[in-house]
Amino acid sequence: MEDSFSPRTVAIVALSSLVGGFVAVFGGWMLLHRSPAPPPPIAVPAPTPAPVAPRADASTAAEPGAEPGAEPNPDAGSEPAAPLVTDGGTISIGPISVSRCWAAGSPAVTAGPACDRLTALDQHLAAHAAQIAGCASGHGRLALVMDFRVSTNFARAWGGPSSTIPNAGVVAACVRRVTAPLPLTTMAHQFDRYIANVTFEW
Repeated sequence: MEDSFSPRTVAIVALSSLVGGFVAVFGGWMLLHRSPAPPPPIAVPAPTPAPVAPRADASTAAEPGAEPGAEPNPDAGSEPAAPLVTDGGTISIGPISVSRCWAAGSPAVTAGPACDRLTALDQHLAAHAAQIAGCASGHGRLALVMDFRVSTNFARAWGGPSSTIPNAGVVAACVRRVTAPLPLTTMAHQFDRYIANVTFEW
């Protein structure tokens, strides 16, 4: 028995076939000609800045021959005494000049002229004149800056900027070594901490 289809059904089937064929052809063409997807972005780490070396602050720079942490202080440039001829050579040692001092437990600074004279230190340096004379070769001046505290028996010293002796830092270290220990606990004194200057000439 033959099936009979109405014209309307035939038209619907034909239209559906036409639409389906168009979609298949057009979709295939789109798939073939579409642009490839862009690759995922690659994270690039930010460059690490190069370390910057800190600049030395001129207001805190140590003086020539100074120990780390030493307090900058201009030497007083006191005149040396008469030359002493020793086995180590000829040396002139000036009197100690106190530039400032502090009373025990007080932050107040006392100016040098109001500080006491430290005669015992002058005598101590004069007693070591021969050893001091051997600390340098040639001629020149060492302006030694001294910073010491009686209550703790602490002392340090360094060559001041007006020193003319070659290798002032090395010479200052030698002078510290041959004159140690200083008679801080036995000398007469009115204050606790002193910053003083003494000049040596070879």
